[in-house]
Amino acid sequence: MSGSGGSYLGPSTPTNSCATLQFDTQLASPKALVVAQLLVNNILDIAFAPMGHQVVIALWNGAEAGGIVDPNLNQLRNCMTQGEQYQARVLQINGGQVRLRVYHV
Repeated sequence: MSGSGGSYLGPSTPTNSCATLQFDTQLASPKALVVAQLLVNNILDIAFAPMGHQVVIALWNGAEAGGIVDPNLNQLRNCMTQGEQYQARVLQINGGQVRLRVYHV
């Protein structure tokens, strides 16, 4: 038998590529005037806040609906810095709380 043997199955901890990155999250610091306009299944744009690349926000018709805070945030920021684009679908609205699914476009 030659070589190292076995087969390579990838890392034991799966890592999502930018193209497959998708997660559900709660909209952080929702902006009441914008959230009042949202409906389930609306599509929001995901962007960096004007102040820099640390804060990621969801936009509805160009207006900030709130922020994105999630364990996947670092990977999302890294992918967006590389030019990848993301959107979020409104899954649920409960008063001022908005549940989103962030995904690659």
